[in-house]
Amino acid sequence: MLALPCVLRIVDKRRSLIRNDNTPEYGAIILKGFSFGHKTTRDGLRQIVSFHTPGQIVNIQQLFLKSFDHEIHAMTKCEVAMIPLSALRHLALSRVSITMALFAQAMVESSIYRQWMLNVGRRDARSRVAHLLCEFVVRLGDEGIAPGRAYYIPMTQQQIGDAVGLTSIHVNRVLRAFINEGVLFKKGSEVRFLKWEKLQDVAGFNSRYLHVGDPVEGVDYSNDAGHQRQ
Repeated sequence: MLALPCVLRIVDKRRSLIRNDNTPEYGAIILKGFSFGHKTTRDGLRQIVSFHTPGQIVNIQQLFLKSFDHEIHAMTKCEVAMIPLSALRHLALSRVSITMALFAQAMVESSIYRQWMLNVGRRDARSRVAHLLCEFVVRLGDEGIAPGRAYYIPMTQQQIGDAVGLTSIHVNRVLRAFINEGVLFKKGSEVRFLKWEKLQDVAGFNSRYLHVGDPVEGVDYSNDAGHQRQ
């Protein structure tokens, strides 16, 4: 995919990557760094609706829909590949493996949205924060957590709060409680999970909804034979 014509863009921390008041002409793929999507009320209250990790197309809906309904900001300094949407659509129409991969990302994002709705709507504060931490680490490809290993968790307490519907003060209290209970150790953006099983239990976390390594049986994502553009 990165063989397509693209422009490499560096987006500084907290800067806008995609705004909701325009119609993007490019698909943005995170190569390095992390970003987040958010919506804002007319009173200026922000709700973070997604976190993006390297390899994701952050505006995948633009392959199928004309307008963009939320904003994307850089959570850290990001290196982004900007690929013309027309080129991505052409590639998807000519190769079934790409089509399936794009649909898979879109479906996983939908699954995550459903879990986030449950998190905000039905879990208590401890469970919300614990669940978000568990999800983020697993999405980085580290489901087999090594006790005491340091993980880079770039979200601020305000960003965690905006994702789970809590104030930054409430998030701080929850994190302090986890530290005091020996569940985790936190220094800046470095987090060590000392009792991973307990954190999962507090969260009620089951990674199945992330569909890690979960391709459809009987579908060969690498086989494009017979799928020629007419």
